[in-house]
Amino acid sequence: MSTLRYRIMPHSEEAPFSLPELFADLAVADICDALGRNAALPSAIKPLGVARLLGTAYTVNLPAGENLLLYYAVDNARPGDVLAVACDGYEDRAVCGEIMAALARKRGLAGFVVDGAVRDADALRAMDFPVYARAVSPNGPYKDGCGEINAPIAMGNAVIRPGDILVADGDGIVAVSRDEAESAAIQARAIRDTGLRKLKSIEKTGKLDFTWLYEKLAAGSCAIFD
Repeated sequence: MSTLRYRIMPHSEEAPFSLPELFADLAVADICDALGRNAALPSAIKPLGVARLLGTAYTVNLPAGENLLLYYAVDNARPGDVLAVACDGYEDRAVCGEIMAALARKRGLAGFVVDGAVRDADALRAMDFPVYARAVSPNGPYKDGCGEINAPIAMGNAVIRPGDILVADGDGIVAVSRDEAESAAIQARAIRDTGLRKLKSIEKTGKLDFTWLYEKLAAGSCAIFD
């Protein structure tokens, strides 16, 4: 009996355009706070150029240093999709570079998030296309391994499912499930507005109300010595 080396699952149901757009004006930090302050992808995955990224996840699970199914993903993902590529965090062999990013950009994809390495770093930094990666390596990939498309993947402690909403900025990346999207956006917007009020208070008075701080210290039997 032959062993199945590749598994390509159906594309997730297309998200309504309005769903990712809920996060268009929101910072990743505020979204993370709305999701319990533990939802970010690993901080080692950083942008090479353009930081702002927003789209739906098209997931690719690759063995370290292999990229055959990444070609399929670029050719079959929908406009607005972000290729979320798990490579075991392997840093010493790139799975994509300028050519694949240029094709993805031309096809209307929204970006790459690679838990592994990319190459052609100077070209990627100059490109108007968001590419996040854990590392840069000039070593090219092989095309002999196995892989999986449109199945849940893990990046650090974060699980990304096909169709999740990926949002990134200079702080990092967060994945939001469709089921949580509307409530997370409402909470994140409230958190943002609270922060804006605090900034206005600082600008106007040079102070913030820290009543909560001293109440918490007192409740914790804290002694303050003058």
